[in-house]
This record gives sequence, C-alpha cells and structure tokens, in this order.
Amino acid sequence: MRPFGHHRPILYTPFAVLVVAACATSAAETPADTPAAVTSPQHVTVLPPPPETVEEVVDGRTVVLSNGVKARVLGLAAPGECWSAAALKFARDTLLSKPVRYSRASESAITLRLANDHDYAFLAVSQGAARAEKDDPVLTEPEKSAAKAGLGLWGPPCKGQDTTPTAAPPPPPAPTTSTPPPPPVEKKGCAVTYRVAREWPGGFHVELIVRNNTDKPFSQWKLYWKFPSGQQIRETWGMTAYQHGADVLAVSQDGNGSISAGGQVSLRFNGVTSGPNVAPTTFVVNGVTCSLG
Repeated sequence: MRPFGHHRPILYTPFAVLVVAACATSAAETPADTPAAVTSPQHVTVLPPPPETVEEVVDGRTVVLSNGVKARVLGLAAPGECWSAAALKFARDTLLSKPVRYSRASESAITLRLANDHDYAFLAVSQGAARAEKDDPVLTEPEKSAAKAGLGLWGPPCKGQDTTPTAAPPPPPAPTTSTPPPPPVEKKGCAVTYRVAREWPGGFHVELIVRNNTDKPFSQWKLYWKFPSGQQIRETWGMTAYQHGADVLAVSQDGNGSISAGGQVSLRFNGVTSGPNVAPTTFVVNGVTCSLG
C-alpha cells in the first residue's frame, strides 16, 4: 500500500502556464451533422513552479514560506492543548527549512506537498500528529487508521482528546446478555470521494480519492463520471482527463499506473461552470460502479 501517492502534482499558483489544447473545435466551426462522439478530447497541462522553503512553523498547522506567504494547511484542525506540543515538533521536524510546493485553497489556507510529493496534511493525520477538520472526507480514512493504531494524539496520554484527560472511573461490568451485531454491510469493489474544496465565481477546485476495496490491484485504472450541470475541467493533478460534453474519462499520468489492493490514489482538478455546480453521483473504475464517500 502506498498511502501518500507518488504522482507528481501540478500546482495552480500564479506562475507561467503551458496550455495544450488537443484538437479543440469551437461550436461555430463544427458542422451541425458531426457526431458528438468524434469530438477530440481537451487536455490542459500546467507546469509546476519552483519550490518554496518553510521559513517558520507557527504551530502544527500554520507555516510561513520563503515567499512571505503565511497560511494554515488545509484540512488540519487547530491543535488541542493535550497534543499541541507534539504537533509542533512533528511540523518542525518535517517542514522547517525544507523545500515544499503549495497551492492556494483560500485566502488563508493552502495545500502543502513535500519534496517527495507526500501531502503534508495526509502525512500528519496518518501519523497522529494532527486531527482532521470536521467532516473532511479526504482525511477521514488516514485519521481512522491512526486512531485504530493508537498513533500520536490517539495514544496516551491524550487518547484522542484535545485536553489532557483525568483518570476515568472503572467501566461498569459487562451485561450478561447482549444482542448479536448487525450483519456486515456489503463493501463495493471501489469507492470514490468527490469533494469541492474551494469555489469562486465561475470556477471550483475538486479533490478526488479513489479507493480499491478488492484484494487485487487496479492496473492501468480508468475513472469515468458524468457532470450533471455543464462543468468543464481545466487543470489536473495526478491524472490526465479527457472530456466529451458531460462525459469525463480520467487515467493515470503514469501509463503503467495502478491502485494497489486495499490502496487509494489522490487526484485533483480545477473546473469552470456557468451555472450551478452540482456534484456527480456515479463513478465507474475499470467498468465497476463505485460507492460514494
């Protein structure tokens, strides 16, 4: 399992952009009787900017970069009193004076990637050095894994609490009878989390997590979905996207890319829309319909 991903992301910061539009044809130039199926896909690639250096770590989720940007890392909750010192130490050991790449999620929040392309928020949460913000679907699974393993703030003395807990009274005796547990919920072969992390007039930024719930790898994976309200993809991270009208096909930027058994891959893209930004409800990986969340 490769939890942090090894694809090289493409950051949407204000630097020089190389745009490649593959065989784009405007509606005015396309003959009326041309079938929609022969329309060539559009793919846009953005070159990454040079890395910045972390000049200061304010707390477990706030940094100052060498270009003067001071911001919190998207998805990380404010450190609790019980584990704030450990969160600060982890952030300094991992980030201070290290090269990083970042992208703006809002005026006060950024996504942050290390030189090895690991996402810092994912790394910190998976090691128990930080807690995910409430209802953040991207960091839910690594937080559950860290909590189950008792890592960092999930172990003693904090045990998942923001304040140092006092000694608890002994638990009551177990009941002599118990009801049988409910039958396990059938797990589909794949699951997709679709999260609109940021929106602005006419545009939006989406984070996608694709999980392989089977015991075999997804080789040369292909992810398909349909936009319900006329959205268009512009920039991509970790995937190559082909769009025909509402239909989108995303594949790995690595021709031999795969998702390991029980593993997952993180993808991102920017899109534009002229109307409501309604999220897709159906995702298919290699011909298999996935569950959501």
